[in-house]
Amino acid sequence: MLYISHRFPEVFANCDVVTVLRDGKHVKTLPMSATKESEVVSLMVGRELLAFHRRETTPSQEVMFEVRGLTKRHQYSDVSFKIRKGEIVAMAGLVGAGRSEVALGVFGCPPPDSGEVLIQNKPVQIRRAQDAMRAGIALAPEDRKSAGLVLGASVGNNVSMAALPQLARAQFIDFKAERSLIQRFVGRLNIRTPSQEQKVGFLSGGNQQKVMIAKWLAVQPKCLIVDEPTRGVDVGTKAEIYALFDELAHAGVPILMISSDLPEVLALADRIIIMRHGRISGELNRAEATEEKIMHLAALGSEVEKVPE
Repeated sequence: MLYISHRFPEVFANCDVVTVLRDGKHVKTLPMSATKESEVVSLMVGRELLAFHRRETTPSQEVMFEVRGLTKRHQYSDVSFKIRKGEIVAMAGLVGAGRSEVALGVFGCPPPDSGEVLIQNKPVQIRRAQDAMRAGIALAPEDRKSAGLVLGASVGNNVSMAALPQLARAQFIDFKAERSLIQRFVGRLNIRTPSQEQKVGFLSGGNQQKVMIAKWLAVQPKCLIVDEPTRGVDVGTKAEIYALFDELAHAGVPILMISSDLPEVLALADRIIIMRHGRISGELNRAEATEEKIMHLAALGSEVEKVPE
């Protein structure tokens, strides 16, 4: 039997031999009797950090976005965190840890069973995506093709669609203002397209990702949530997206970044929240964070962690 899992107790309880893969390559094969969980965690990490380094910032104490006790049965439980002005907070964890579910819950898709979301210390009621958008929350989801973009629509329509309420004058769209907005964000994000009329489905994956991010930046959000922002994009586009996030943070935009790419997390985040089994298992600041510490909290959790009901 070939047993594939991130859950270490299962692996050590059921398997005779463990093989670790990293970045599509074989790292090491060991008999279970000759290894332990901490060694397997170390073998799973160890990649070099990306060359990108954020500019130094002056920490702000102004809390722009806060989640208190967010709970959704069978998905996540008692999730609480704050994001300050100009801060990038990363949410890390293994597949199935509940990271994307928390982001969707904040955005009302579907809403949590209990808990509270606050924007600039004011509670907001979010039962659907429209409520989140009105509150100033933007979500660039993990799956851009099915949830983030309308592939059959033009680049321009995708960029402007979330901002249409802001472009309306007496319930009619100000097309001149719309064209100006599209042109500004296509240029700002360096979206490579023959024209604004090009269908998004014909763009490269990296340019599709930039169109999705542009769509949400166009609404001037009070908080930007990005789920796997560089999945499936080339190295050049990654660098452009990293530089954009750095620029946004310096402009004061709070960012919640969900990512499985640990070098990315370490390069960008001011703080890192680690989730395991639907709960927050730990938090690390930029100075103390390492891949080993993140993986330990993601795979093994903290000593006081409780499994959600």
